[in-house]
Amino acid sequence: MEIRAGACHRVVGAARHKARLELLLTMIVVLLSLFVFSILIGGGTLGLGEAFAAIFGWSSPENNMIMNSVRFPRALASLLCGAALGVSGAVLQALFRNPLADPYILGVSAGASLTLALSILLGVTLGWWGAYNPYSLYLSAFVGALAITLLMMIVSGFVRSVTTILVAGIMVGYVAYAVTSIVQALVEIERLRVFTYWILGSFSGARWSILGPGLPVLVACVVGSMLIAKPLDALLLGEDYARSMGMRMRLARLGLVTLSSVSVAMVTTIAGPIGFIGLCAPYIARQTLGTPAHRAVLPASALAGAILAMSADLAARLIARPVELPITAVTSLFGGPLVIYLLLRGRSI
Repeated sequence: MEIRAGACHRVVGAARHKARLELLLTMIVVLLSLFVFSILIGGGTLGLGEAFAAIFGWSSPENNMIMNSVRFPRALASLLCGAALGVSGAVLQALFRNPLADPYILGVSAGASLTLALSILLGVTLGWWGAYNPYSLYLSAFVGALAITLLMMIVSGFVRSVTTILVAGIMVGYVAYAVTSIVQALVEIERLRVFTYWILGSFSGARWSILGPGLPVLVACVVGSMLIAKPLDALLLGEDYARSMGMRMRLARLGLVTLSSVSVAMVTTIAGPIGFIGLCAPYIARQTLGTPAHRAVLPASALAGAILAMSADLAARLIARPVELPITAVTSLFGGPLVIYLLLRGRSI
């Protein structure tokens, strides 16, 4: 009987593993379809063949310029930024042991936006680069994101209520945005026009000049996160269990905070603050896969985040065409109701 039961468990486990692989492959197909659709949408008329020829510089100079200066970097930015937000959300939810943890809700994006505002609008710089240098912008955003993440970790150490931590994060975000608004009121109109459009959240400004330094880091964050599945699973089971597995808690937390902060800083610098993707992507991953194991949840969160970001970008471009909507206005339509649902259900991670 025991042998038969063991064989049955193995068959069921293999079936579940196959089903999860099929789901991941389906998500990859959907993502690639959205990517192709994204590079076909925009000013000018490019067919599928012309679009791919232009990517490799085999089309007319005009088509090559449209594709490689505007459409392709925008599609690539939305894909990688969405994946990074999905992974960052999964990491934060494990770190806080809170299904509502999200870079936008916890104020991490607001912190990155504040330090970016100081850099762009007032010329406050970190390091030896100029205020508009991409490296200076990325570093400024990282400092703000890291500061808020550490602050929220301190708050979560004193407060156990999920709702209280959520409200604290929202209030921290409001304070950061209030200071950002004050800074906006103090600068000349030309700087303000560019910054105001950026802070609404959009991939329209994605160009190689700003993407160049950030994309390799985003790829490293997304790929690197796949290597931390076991530490995240251990954290979900509690600190005592994690320590019994040989984890150095302080070092592990610092590494997870840094990884999440770098991801959010890259995304915020490229596209502005984008809300709720970091919340929704891990939720979708866990619900579709039917497991909390991060070995499956992390890649699924990356794929779900990329799909959500690309879908939101396409919706923002098409709903009120030729006017382009802010990305967060679109993501809030599905993110806001999910927050309310999770609060009402009191779901645990």
